[in-house]
Amino acid sequence: MMAETNGTVARGRVPGKAPEKVTSTTNVNVALPFSQVKIHEPSEHLIALTALVEDLAGILAQIAPSPEADHLHSRAEELAAKLR
Repeated sequence: MMAETNGTVARGRVPGKAPEKVTSTTNVNVALPFSQVKIHEPSEHLIALTALVEDLAGILAQIAPSPEADHLHSRAEELAAKLR
């Protein structure tokens, strides 16, 4: 053992022994700012972009008909309808 200057005794490391295990419990409170959550309407730019994607998917379905192109066009139509 080693004496510290403030009069307390500190344990020195004993060769060959593992250090003492110290456990502590920490509690953390998390406050979620639900009062600060803001929901915005889709911007005009986003609506215009979805309309453009819908038009492009429709053109693709016309010039390269396939089940995948039809599915893509349907998805684009549904998305554009949700944002209007």
